[in-house]
Amino acid sequence: MRDLPGRLRRSARKVRLTLELLLGRRLGLFLVADVIVIGSAVLNLLLDSGGEPAGVYRQVVVIPFLILGLPALAGIVDVERRAGCLDLALSVPSVERYFLRRAAAVTGALAVQGMVIVLADWLIEGWFPVLAVLGQVLVTAAFLGTASLFWAVRLRTAGGVWLASTATALALAPWLFFTPIPDRLFALGQYDRMLPYGAFALEWAASVAVLGASAVLFFFYARRRLRRPETLIS
Repeated sequence: MRDLPGRLRRSARKVRLTLELLLGRRLGLFLVADVIVIGSAVLNLLLDSGGEPAGVYRQVVVIPFLILGLPALAGIVDVERRAGCLDLALSVPSVERYFLRRAAAVTGALAVQGMVIVLADWLIEGWFPVLAVLGQVLVTAAFLGTASLFWAVRLRTAGGVWLASTATALALAPWLFFTPIPDRLFALGQYDRMLPYGAFALEWAASVAVLGASAVLFFFYARRRLRRPETLIS
């Protein structure tokens, strides 16, 4: 606990270095776009105090993942290929962990900022099931991170990975865009301040199950290919 600030600083530094590696000169544009998206969502919360925060969930979680996270994740493997050191990256003892840490730096940063805003809104509003929302954010991050890695080990260009990952996300749009914040009026009696229950809980569980199962499948198929370096280098 005493070294917690130091660990946080080291983690933040690793995230910054990973973003610099993946985005290069586009890092500034990435940060500006992130500030605009998140700033508009926070402004909507402040101006619509007491309103429905369900729409804001998509603005602070789903939209940043799609328009910022997927382009950044598209270069997970391609950055090594363009630098001519992919063979070295594939020779590390745990190659899947090497690339997963890179994906986690991007998805983790976006997930943390989304959860911070959700928690702040929950402390103000205090009525929606916050654990369901936080769980949905984590599963969404895992799904998009592993989907990007799945395509990154199969396609040779970052642009192709981006398009394929976006198409995959849109294919699972009913579950990806599911909002774990129920309607205050029409879902009355189906949630408390921590977890939902009843019909809404089944909808939330279905969304988490589909995204979670997809993340596991994408990871295992990506790992199988990463453990066969000749399929990536050739």
